[in-house]
Amino acid sequence: MKKLNALLFNQGGKCFYCDAILDMNEATLDHVIPQSKGGKNDLDNLVVCCKYANHAFRDYSPKHKMAVIKELCCLSFVCKKIFPREEEITDSEDLEEPQIEVQPKKKTQDSKTKTTPNEPQPEKKTQDSNLKKTTKPDISMAYQLLLESIAAFEKEGKEEVSSQIKNKMLELNPAFKEDDYGFSQFNKFLLHAQEQKVVTLKKHGKGSNYVIKKRP
Repeated sequence: MKKLNALLFNQGGKCFYCDAILDMNEATLDHVIPQSKGGKNDLDNLVVCCKYANHAFRDYSPKHKMAVIKELCCLSFVCKKIFPREEEITDSEDLEEPQIEVQPKKKTQDSKTKTTPNEPQPEKKTQDSNLKKTTKPDISMAYQLLLESIAAFEKEGKEEVSSQIKNKMLELNPAFKEDDYGFSQFNKFLLHAQEQKVVTLKKHGKGSNYVIKKRP
């Protein structure tokens, strides 16, 4: 009993073979080298194990015992649950170390993402600048500016000559441009105003100037 208590204390209260915590009523002494094979009954040849392991090992050699332990993978379990019954263990001294087949891990592949060929993007419709429709400003506003310029000249007592009238129109509205209304020249704008019965025109000298009057 003293040997058992001393060895169990040195083993941390655990079975030498399976590392399970032992109760005193389950702890037994085991000869590492069986006495039947010349093993001595001293502390160097004794270990404490559970009675289930001791019963299963019988007179096995140390090599045979370790092979059984490896085969049963008992180091993390309670011997009572994993050690086979006495009749299930053979007496063969040449028990081969069990071969553990390691199954290769199946390669997992992420589901293939469906890829679709790049579809040609529809070309953006481009319109020729010459084909773009531009909204012309209201020409009546230009006529109103023309009449205001003529009135200013009449108030100042000056003759309403076309070249001077245009300068007055630009003075009143710097943004005025005859080509905004579709006329390439200012005189064409004046002729159109005459056709629309807005003003009357008379030639001024030998040049291209006109004297402009409000239509009565």
